[in-house]
Amino acid sequence: MNKQGREVTVEIVVGLFMFIALLGLGVFTIVLSRENLLKKSYPYEFVFPEISGLREGDNVFLRGMKVGRVQQTQLEESTVTVYVTLDVPLTLRHGYRIDVVNASLLGGKFLKVYEGPPEAALLGDHVTILGAQPSDVIEALAEAVDGLQGMIDAVNQGQGTLGKLLNDDTMYNNMVTVSEDLKAITDRIEQGEGTMGRLLVEDDGQIYDDAKIFMANLRTVSQKLADGQGALGQLISGGDTTYEDLQATLSAVRSISEGISAGDGTLGRLARDAQLYDEATLLVEDIRAAVDDLREASPITSFGSVVFGAF
Repeated sequence: MNKQGREVTVEIVVGLFMFIALLGLGVFTIVLSRENLLKKSYPYEFVFPEISGLREGDNVFLRGMKVGRVQQTQLEESTVTVYVTLDVPLTLRHGYRIDVVNASLLGGKFLKVYEGPPEAALLGDHVTILGAQPSDVIEALAEAVDGLQGMIDAVNQGQGTLGKLLNDDTMYNNMVTVSEDLKAITDRIEQGEGTMGRLLVEDDGQIYDDAKIFMANLRTVSQKLADGQGALGQLISGGDTTYEDLQATLSAVRSISEGISAGDGTLGRLARDAQLYDEATLLVEDIRAAVDDLREASPITSFGSVVFGAF
């Protein structure tokens, strides 16, 4: 009986030990997983074209705060469904965005939730929540490196302006020639040659004095115009009277031109009447013929005057 009692006691002790060990393991598991079993949770499903390495247990962030974890990822026919459990409910509006974000360059992912603009309308019930196409930083960096390598190869092959500058001696020679020409120009300027050289080198101050006199004369002319002196000054500063006189003159000139165009007066009839023009043309031709006859008869008349003047 004593032996049987000791065996029962040992079994009870072992059972209690195992129970305490399992209880402690469960507590540590809950603590390490940071799950609050007594807190209400909100399950959601997000559908992605791909998740770029997102795994179960990765965090979900809303407005920069951790609000849940990824519970499961399931591969569908052409998409991936991500099941998450959140500590707070989501208020998704039109324009929302669910992104798979790189936790760091060393690896790791998390979900970033943007609920949409505050002024946008809310999503309806039973709507499939779609995630955005994830961007792979490593892949983008690789593409950038490939593009840079392509640029380097093009430069090495002499393509483009930079490639020609580095590989073509013609452009270098042209730059050397331009540099020499500029050096020659600056040397001439330093020696006082040309207008620019004289302006910079001459010490007598004649150019400066001429410019000063010119500016003084220009100031005098502008002051006279402002004071209304001279015809142009009166035209500028004459006020309404000068403007009205000028307008009246232009109106009179317009009336005369309109009268000529309408055929009024001698000038108008001359401009509009073709017969009067023809008669004037014939009169001019007759006068020219008479002058020619007089010119041809002038020697005979002179000779007769000499002959008969002798008697």
